[in-house]
Amino acid sequence: MVFHVGCQTSFNREMWGLARTTAKILQKAGVDFGIAKDSETCCGGRAYEMGYKDDFMAQAEKNMEIIRNSGATMLVTDCANCYQAFRVLYDRYGFKGELKVMHITEYIDQLIKEGKLVPTKPVNMVVTYHDPCHLGRMGEPIIPWEGKEVLGTIRTFDPPREYRRGTYGVYEIPRDIIKSIPGMRLVEMDRIKEYAWCCGAGGGVTETNPDFAAATAQEHITEAEETGASAIVTACPWCIKNFKDSIAASGSKLEVYDIIEILDMAL
Repeated sequence: MVFHVGCQTSFNREMWGLARTTAKILQKAGVDFGIAKDSETCCGGRAYEMGYKDDFMAQAEKNMEIIRNSGATMLVTDCANCYQAFRVLYDRYGFKGELKVMHITEYIDQLIKEGKLVPTKPVNMVVTYHDPCHLGRMGEPIIPWEGKEVLGTIRTFDPPREYRRGTYGVYEIPRDIIKSIPGMRLVEMDRIKEYAWCCGAGGGVTETNPDFAAATAQEHITEAEETGASAIVTACPWCIKNFKDSIAASGSKLEVYDIIEILDMAL
């Protein structure tokens, strides 16, 4: 198994602890995994979203060569953006092949259910959970379909085609992990799962429209505060950074945690 760390976690010094904690938890569960270290390259997903498709294709080729050379058959990442790139975009453009792609929450949930990780230490905290776009609605797997589009007054397909509407993203698994932690209580925001409000960091918005990204994050922070929770938990380093920046600017008392961090408290 390859543990793909991702750019935000790799190059943001404040996120380094998240990568180390993830590795520590995997080691605790006895998982045989490797990292690419200095050879790890960007998944290319952010370039794709900003319109640089050729750069995305080049990055995808580099990554798949590294993975093939490693002999790994599975890739696990704790970055929702990387997850969506490897699982959805690589599949769409024929790079993924037989590689199994899992987000760290999916893999951790599996380890908990197998009894390889047992959260026993109480973490007395009321939290709300933010669904990252790339893990939720955008992380929905590709639905194979072969047929033809029928032109007419109404656009139809023969045979009928099932649309990807975000319904099959990773929603329940992170919540199951939170609920498995003794003493922790989950309270939900009004907009969740495929209807969740974006953190504002995706698609290059923080780079191209920073004011809009900040306003988007602040609206979600306000929504989280209205639940009465003391902390917002999520599963994406990009979301964490944008939330923390917004909280620092607004003076909010809300804390922000990656789900890996709260699991580590309970182990």
